[in-house]
Amino acid sequence: MRLWGLAVAALHVVLGLVGDFVLQVHSALLFFGLTAALTLAVALLTAPLLRPRRRPDDPGGLRRDDPEPPPWWPEFERDFRAYARRPRTPA
Repeated sequence: MRLWGLAVAALHVVLGLVGDFVLQVHSALLFFGLTAALTLAVALLTAPLLRPRRRPDDPGGLRRDDPEPPPWWPEFERDFRAYARRPRTPA
């Protein structure tokens, strides 16, 4: 989230610089600069709120209410690993 906010803020700054230097619109730099600062501030403030929350008693991984993996799963993983390791020939 923070990286996206930084990218959007940087895009606003670039647009402001293009508007100021290329198009000679002097208020564009101020507008896009303030918009970039606001976007970055909102992204930095909301990023911690969007993180998944854990219960204090949750150790992570499988929870007590999660179903057990099916009995065929280990065999499937073994076959898939063998398939993924096969060399590919271009068609």
